[in-house]
Amino acid sequence: MTESATLAGLTLVIPEKNDLERDSVAAAWSAAGGEVSRLGRFWEPPSYDPAKVRVYGNDTFALVLAQKLGLDLISPADDLLVQLPQQALQRSVTLLPLSVAMTSPFPAFLKPAAPKLFKAAIYTSLTDLAVETRGLEPDTPVLHSEIVQFACEIRCFVWRGDVLDAAIYEGDGALEDGLRFARQLARSGDLPTTCVLDIGYIPQRGWAIIEANAAWGAGLNGCRADKVLPCIEAATRQVAIGS
Repeated sequence: MTESATLAGLTLVIPEKNDLERDSVAAAWSAAGGEVSRLGRFWEPPSYDPAKVRVYGNDTFALVLAQKLGLDLISPADDLLVQLPQQALQRSVTLLPLSVAMTSPFPAFLKPAAPKLFKAAIYTSLTDLAVETRGLEPDTPVLHSEIVQFACEIRCFVWRGDVLDAAIYEGDGALEDGLRFARQLARSGDLPTTCVLDIGYIPQRGWAIIEANAAWGAGLNGCRADKVLPCIEAATRQVAIGS
């Protein structure tokens, strides 16, 4: 099936504010036969046919629109990393409540299991973590990772068990070697139909997944917009009746 046949009659809704990567996606969407709608007051959206609308933008924009328009946004599970085999991680990663993470040894790399609740970073002390997570509940799920250095980081857009495009966005490394790892992970059955993988190379250990992101909100990071349209299209679905 061609991209133009896939996107004909579909409207991509994006934020009104210009953004180089988002504008590139919008231009590719239009070139593939779809319509593009830019919204400012996204909390008061106009009427769209939920079967024919797709969303691409930041978390707040996309999540609010999904609620207003009756859409499902396809995202990786918050605890995906701890579900994967060790050979995909090449480091220790555990899921802890925030209260336990605060009693763990420092320094530690910590990130919220649910995106954007606090900054993902290496925390050197309990004080730093407490300041960053002020106001969060003690049972907030947190990913606690062994601190490692990635020599190379690659963004990969994954759709139906295949990598549609990939690009190095940090460091130096062999893109083809990373692609072999990414394709193996994409075919493993551990990922949703569409997502964006960030993978990296850990010296003396090998290739590993850094994190998985939702295609409806991930930036291109060097990937070609026209190649990754199927990932973005598949990341929005109408809420099923009765769900």
